[in-house]
Amino acid sequence: MVNRSIVSNAVSNLKITINFTLENLKMKAQTTTRMFKFSNPPEPKGVLRTIRTCWLIISFVFFAFQDSKFTLVKSIPAFSSFITTDNLGNIYLTKEDILEKYDSEGKFLKNLSNKALGTISFVDVHDPLKILLFYKSFQQIVFIDNMLAGSGNFISLDALGYNQTSLACSSHNNGFWIYNQQNSELIRFDQNLQKTQQTGNITQLTGIKLNPDFITEQNNMLFINNPESGILVFDIYGTYSKTIPVKGLKRFQISNEQIFYLREGKLKSYNMKTLEENEQSLPANDVLDVRTEKEKLYLLKQKSVAIYSATK
Repeated sequence: MVNRSIVSNAVSNLKITINFTLENLKMKAQTTTRMFKFSNPPEPKGVLRTIRTCWLIISFVFFAFQDSKFTLVKSIPAFSSFITTDNLGNIYLTKEDILEKYDSEGKFLKNLSNKALGTISFVDVHDPLKILLFYKSFQQIVFIDNMLAGSGNFISLDALGYNQTSLACSSHNNGFWIYNQQNSELIRFDQNLQKTQQTGNITQLTGIKLNPDFITEQNNMLFINNPESGILVFDIYGTYSKTIPVKGLKRFQISNEQIFYLREGKLKSYNMKTLEENEQSLPANDVLDVRTEKEKLYLLKQKSVAIYSATK
C-alpha cells in the first residue's frame, strides 16, 4: 500500500512539465537531470520512466478521494454563508461581519467582528499568516494575521480611485488583485499600494461578457470565475491565457493542476492539463460548498460544517 503522507510530501516538491517530443528528448533529459539532481545523467528511457512514475504519484494524490470511505470527524453547529480552508487544514467561516477560525479537527480557535465595516464579502487565506478580508459595501480591504488580529493595514479602494471594485484576492509577494467592475479589468497592487499590473478591459480583449463572482491567484496564475462562460485564466502579469469551459460555478478550489468544485451534490474535478473530469459522491446531502485539505473533506451545510477523514 502506498503511504499517502509520503506521496503528498513528494508531490508538493514535484514541479514537472511534460511537454517534449522525441526530437528534444535529450535536451529535456538534461533538464530533468538538474531537477532531480541525478549523479549520472539517465538515458532517455530512464527519463520517461521517471516522468511516468511522477505522474502516477501525482494522479494518485489528485484522485485520493475517489472511491474513498469517509468517517465523520466532527460536526460544527454553524449558520455560515461562506467556508474556506488554508493549507494547514484550518477552517474559516463567515456570517455577516463575523469571521470564525477552527482547526482541522473542528476545534474553535478565534473569531473576529468589525461591525463598522459591515458584511465580509470574501476571505482569502492563501497565505494563512496574512489573511485578506474584502468588504465590498465599504470598498475596504483589511489584512489580518493568523490570530485574526488586525495590523492596522486598512486599504481604502475609494482612496486608490477604484470605488466600483466587486472582487478582490491576495497575490504573491504581499500584493493583491481587484476586479474593477466599471472598466471590466483586473488590477494588481503591491504591498506599497503601487499598481503593478493591469489587464485593460477584458470584454474588449476577449469578446466575453463578464459578470464574475470569484477570483483567486494560484500557481502563478490568476483565475476569474465567470459563470456564463467558464473560468478565465491569466498569468501573474495580467495576460489573458485561456478560458476553461467549466460553467455555472459559484466557487472552486485549485490544487496543483486540478480544479475541484461542487455540482449536483458531488465533488467534481477538472484536470487543466489532461482535460479529464472525475467525480466523487459525498457522504452527506444538501451540501452548499465543499473543501478538501490534507485527506479531509469539509462540507458546508445550512446549519453545520461536517468534517470527514478519507480512507481507502
